[in-house]
Amino acid sequence: MLVAELVIPQMFSAYAEDIDYLKNGLHHFQYFCEECDQVFCSAWGKIPGAMWHYERGSHFICPYCGHRHHENVVYIKRDEHAPNKIRLVVKEYKKIVTLEVTSETVAFTDYLHVRSGYYREVFRFDIAKQKVTFSVNSKASNREPIELGNPFKLEMFESNLMYFIPGSLANSKQRSGISDILRILRETVHCKLEKHLKHKVSSMYVSAGRFHGAFLLPIFNIAFRVGCPDAPNLPAEYREGPKEVETFWKKKLLDSNTYLAVMDEVITLTRRKKDFVTAIIKTKSLPDRPMVRRTLREDPFSVSILARAFNLCENYDCAIRMYEGLKEMGNDARVRWSVNDGLLQFLREMKPLYGEIGIVRMVEDYMQTQLWDCVTLFQELNKENLKALRSESIRMRDLHDWMSLRHKRQGHVNLKFDVPDHIIKRLSMQTDRLKFFMPKESLELLVAGHELNNCVASYGKAMKDNTKWIVLVADDKGKLAVCLEIKGNEVIQAKTNHNKAVSGDIKLNSEVLAWAMEANLEIKTSDIEMPGKKKLAKTG
Repeated sequence: MLVAELVIPQMFSAYAEDIDYLKNGLHHFQYFCEECDQVFCSAWGKIPGAMWHYERGSHFICPYCGHRHHENVVYIKRDEHAPNKIRLVVKEYKKIVTLEVTSETVAFTDYLHVRSGYYREVFRFDIAKQKVTFSVNSKASNREPIELGNPFKLEMFESNLMYFIPGSLANSKQRSGISDILRILRETVHCKLEKHLKHKVSSMYVSAGRFHGAFLLPIFNIAFRVGCPDAPNLPAEYREGPKEVETFWKKKLLDSNTYLAVMDEVITLTRRKKDFVTAIIKTKSLPDRPMVRRTLREDPFSVSILARAFNLCENYDCAIRMYEGLKEMGNDARVRWSVNDGLLQFLREMKPLYGEIGIVRMVEDYMQTQLWDCVTLFQELNKENLKALRSESIRMRDLHDWMSLRHKRQGHVNLKFDVPDHIIKRLSMQTDRLKFFMPKESLELLVAGHELNNCVASYGKAMKDNTKWIVLVADDKGKLAVCLEIKGNEVIQAKTNHNKAVSGDIKLNSEVLAWAMEANLEIKTSDIEMPGKKKLAKTG
């Protein structure tokens, strides 16, 4: 029985094909004017201010009939059939609902030559089997029906319904008719599904978005919900194009090839009266417990992250905390990458060292542990350093700095210094609280720069050539406190941690000043405050 019909007498005012450049160097398009059935070609220049972009000419006048075309122009590729007239019909049977789409089409087959065509598409909603199929018949080919409903199978987005885009005349002139026929289709399927299942089914409505046109995402969602009636509707990410949808999958650690088969199995179970969450739990071998069920009800597309969390942690509470931590980190815009296999591999390697609770805390405190840097450093450590990492007892709070220093050292070419003895004796000194000493090789500068968070490691060549000297200052506990740069008989830099001036610490300033006087050095930097004198201008 026919329950709804919508006829679209005209989809676009014109059809266009980009035919690239001709001999005059301009960008050319050929057009088919729907108003007068004439084909013509036009050249367009560059967009002002753009280097490579050319105008596409969505505003033009047909040279044959004088019709002014504004926006309602669709751009298609050679031999691509786009509809110019469409008829949509919803039919209802006892256990089946169909949406039939018949289209008259236009295609560019050669320069200034178009060909008409005919397409018939059928979306068949079999309520008894909870199965939806999509079939296409045309003069050119008759394809086998494809089954819809698996959210990882996007073939249906190739339907002629994809042309119900914002620029189509149908969307602007027959918007209410489009909304009505979609509502009737959705409500008819929904009513029959509830009657078949003998229980309520939540709303199947989703916003169409702009990318797939007015029909495709709503129909795709209905097909998904017919197979999985108690599942939530498809997420908002599906309003975007296939590439964006695939990016969404990757963010959720979902491999489309793997989860295509997983979802087929889930849908098979739901057709056997298993609820959606139970079907996922059974398919992925997850524990059937309240928190797992609630998580999957709220966001079934996070199933892979949840499964990875249980793969990392045998303890149930740790696994749930791991999932929550990974999910929060993946949604944090401050993190330069989302959850990925590199991170998970790193956590697996850290588990024997810090235990399940340790790697959970590592994820929960990802900003403090600088987890993303740790993953990168771990991947670049050589075999020797990886062996040391696994054998040494490194506190988790020191892990980043330990790996960072090891990473720097493994690529460092060590230089031996040959500083004259009289310079070493003059500049090396031990006081009650501080020790002034000179490094013997560039590796010591590397370690000092790492500890003081500065670039003193770059002074290796200057030390080797004796054009400048670095004096390091350690406190009575052996911890580096100051880094001094000497040139000739002058102190030209005196820095504490993070390149702060020594003058910011009164005691250090006084002791460094006393050392400089003992070594007979002039102070040529504002890093050291001279008593009774104004600060000097900063030097490099």
